[in-house]
Amino acid sequence: MKSELAEELLNRLMGWDRAAFQEKVRRLEALASYKFDEYGNFRPGVKFFESLAAWLDQFDRPGERATALDFVLDRLIFISAAEMSHLVELVYPDHIEPVLQRRVADELECSPYAISRIANDDAFSILRRRSLILGASDGARLDRLRRSTPFLSHEQFLQSSEPPIDLIAPMRDKLEEALDQSKLEAQKTFGHIFLVDDFAGSGETMLRKKDGEFKGKLIKLNTAIGQLIDSDLVAADVEVTIVIYVATEQAHKHLDDVLAASSLPEWEVRIVQTLPSSIRVDRQDRAMAELAERYYDEVMSDEHKGRAPLGYAGCALPVVLSHNTPNNSVSLLWADTTQEADSLNRRALFPRYERHHRDRP
Repeated sequence: MKSELAEELLNRLMGWDRAAFQEKVRRLEALASYKFDEYGNFRPGVKFFESLAAWLDQFDRPGERATALDFVLDRLIFISAAEMSHLVELVYPDHIEPVLQRRVADELECSPYAISRIANDDAFSILRRRSLILGASDGARLDRLRRSTPFLSHEQFLQSSEPPIDLIAPMRDKLEEALDQSKLEAQKTFGHIFLVDDFAGSGETMLRKKDGEFKGKLIKLNTAIGQLIDSDLVAADVEVTIVIYVATEQAHKHLDDVLAASSLPEWEVRIVQTLPSSIRVDRQDRAMAELAERYYDEVMSDEHKGRAPLGYAGCALPVVLSHNTPNNSVSLLWADTTQEADSLNRRALFPRYERHHRDRP
């Protein structure tokens, strides 16, 4: 479908007068050009306007279409690739370096605000080189993070939340070489681990308690760290910091609370960009929340996310990431059932690539 035909269909669906048509389409064209067309999960030949027209066409009443379109224009949060890259670039100066400075300040028994003294001390250079940065998912964008951290070696980055001994061992060897080359006397093991990820809507993927047992990426990381300590690759007093590029207040609170209740060490959680609870669709747009419930297709319910008209864990987010839509967002945004048997053939505005799918067991 050509964009011009999509605009014509939009006009027919919405029943706009000429002035309203020009104003709405102008805004939609700007949003499509600036952000929405870059969405990575559109089908070949489809861009935002085509997806929007097909999405609005499934609503039965003009009032429902108006509610959905107003939501897209006024409340949808689309985090572009450029915006995510900017958040990644903030990780080292705003989160990694301050954490290391604080540790060195404790070691030197000086104020953490004595930046010059800390930065010029060998202890800071040593701890920085003894830091290990792990990517918890593909969204961690370690390639971008490496390029934005000129003080760190490529041998300090690994795409894994369960770092295995056979991959960490050669990295530890490079660490030893670097310390010797710089004539720095220090323990030849990694002393600080940063686990980075792109998004947390509920925080449950990282850590959750289910059936009386704690599960999630942080449990797996802790197990892996224990094995690395036993292999003399990681220091016994290693500290861990979790850095998430974008997370909701709900996710941050969940992680803090569950970490405190678990047997894990006192790991710190740091968020680069926090999404406040006020953005929840069920709080800011009840009509859209009701629409999500009314048009929910039950074939989307499964063992992983349950029934989720307002998204996984009821997060009710209005959020789309340029590479995928979180399942914590309202289902109308991402739940496409046009290829599902015995479905209502619901169309998604920004179709989601599901990590867990019945056709990919």
